[in-house]
Amino acid sequence: METSVDVIRTQIRNAEPVLKMLDERMEAIEFDPRVPASVAAATASVQQIVEDMMTPFKANPVLGPLAAELKSNYLDNIRFRVSEARKA
Repeated sequence: METSVDVIRTQIRNAEPVLKMLDERMEAIEFDPRVPASVAAATASVQQIVEDMMTPFKANPVLGPLAAELKSNYLDNIRFRVSEARKA
């Protein structure tokens, strides 16, 4: 009989390729930080991709919060790039 710890371990193992693919898809998002419409599209893409790929793991006590943290980190990166573009 599987324990809840076993279930979580299995979910984490199953999430590894998803997390790798998530990172690859995020790296592929291109936008011009000086163009508001481009920034908005990139932001929407981040939100949609994270939602689509991480939804199966929302109930997982480890991966659920990780999904929110990843989305926040990716959005922070977009904001940082916009901020840097404004300084230039």
